[in-house]
Amino acid sequence: MPANEDYSKQTILITGLNGYLAGRAAELLLREGYRVRGTVRNKLAGQKTKAALCALGYCADDIDVVHVSDICRHDAFDLAADGCSAIFHLASPVADIWALPPAEVVQISVESTARVLSAAMKASHTIRSVVLMSSSAALFDLPFENRLYTENDWNTTSEEIVNRDGDKAGGFHAYLASKTAAEKLFWKFRDDYRPPFAMTALQPTYCIGPPLIPWKSTTDIPYSNSGFWKVVSGEEIPGPMMVYGDTIDIRDVARMLLWSASNPAQADGERFICSSAVGNGQAIADILSKRMPSLNIRRGVPGQGYSADYKPRMGVGAFDPNKAVSATEMDWIPYEESVVDMAQFLQRYI
Repeated sequence: MPANEDYSKQTILITGLNGYLAGRAAELLLREGYRVRGTVRNKLAGQKTKAALCALGYCADDIDVVHVSDICRHDAFDLAADGCSAIFHLASPVADIWALPPAEVVQISVESTARVLSAAMKASHTIRSVVLMSSSAALFDLPFENRLYTENDWNTTSEEIVNRDGDKAGGFHAYLASKTAAEKLFWKFRDDYRPPFAMTALQPTYCIGPPLIPWKSTTDIPYSNSGFWKVVSGEEIPGPMMVYGDTIDIRDVARMLLWSASNPAQADGERFICSSAVGNGQAIADILSKRMPSLNIRRGVPGQGYSADYKPRMGVGAFDPNKAVSATEMDWIPYEESVVDMAQFLQRYI
């Protein structure tokens, strides 16, 4: 670590610093006066993230990039965690769910979480909080039910399906199983060891919003934002998202990460759903037709398939975000603001 490190500032470790959400989380931490230490599997990607943060005016000395080539190695995060006040565990094999065998996806997710918790215990003289980026995927089974899911719900079948069907289980069950298994290990660790630091898990729905670093091309836009690009580029209005339509701005998830670490007594032992709005391609088209009329937006069927307030519709499966809103006493970024911000970002690709 830098010899001139400012020890008056708390350092928070983010695993997977070059990820979509992690960049905005790092930006928020720096803005709030923290130092950021981030682990990456790809050195170049980590340096690009640091350069992007420095371009926003943040000090390079406040940003450490630590290369961790194997996030499942027994001591993978030990050095990185040393001296930190909190850990945000965001690294996850999401990009590999369709490339690796499902069982391997689950193994990586579980073992990397175990390595983070081991490192936190070794650094427990300074660590006050560990926040796990779980997912709404850990809350439901397939088929998705037409009800409001809460933090009391769990996926109960995907791990069994992966174990039973092997490669035939497919990437979607691999993702559901990996998030569920990692979070189950997380809570079992808390029950078994009663660590001196707080432990919190977040369950975001589909993440939307502008990334810190532009994607190389439109083919790199993640599925959760693919509908935005189709609308902005003038394609046909896309159909419903896979499984559900709930979304959350990554800047809100970043805020929940920091809130959890800053309020360890209140957040310890808690799960928090992060979900702000239920939209679809038609909602995006309607918003942009009104707010950014210069875009070549297809009209589709205005008002179809979503509620005017972007809340869950009766009889349609969705997620209840009220626990997080009540705990933080803050509402989410308005959906229309997220849509406009995302469209303005995507204009660079037109």
